[in-house]
Amino acid sequence: MMPKITRETLEQLWSDPANWKYGLIYLCKEDPRIWVPKRQKWRGWTLNFAHRRSIPALIFCILFATLPLYLLAVYGFVGTWIWWAILISIVAITCLACWYWSSPGRYEK
Repeated sequence: MMPKITRETLEQLWSDPANWKYGLIYLCKEDPRIWVPKRQKWRGWTLNFAHRRSIPALIFCILFATLPLYLLAVYGFVGTWIWWAILISIVAITCLACWYWSSPGRYEK
């Protein structure tokens, strides 16, 4: 079951400098999100490395991004329209998933 927390609380946790190591690594056990926006939100998302599912999520993300492209490269499809379509799809799906999982509205009461 997803923990309930207010948007303001999530914003406070996220903006607290004590939860950021070296300004890059986010570690906050109270934050229920696996993916959170980076310090400069326009730069994308990062993992909450204090969350117990962050490492499996990182491994899945790496496999999701590299395995299809590797298989296409093995079968000689590099640079073809299939290669580019799958690459663009991977980027789009990853961005949409991170945006959805990091949105504070999912965790509100």
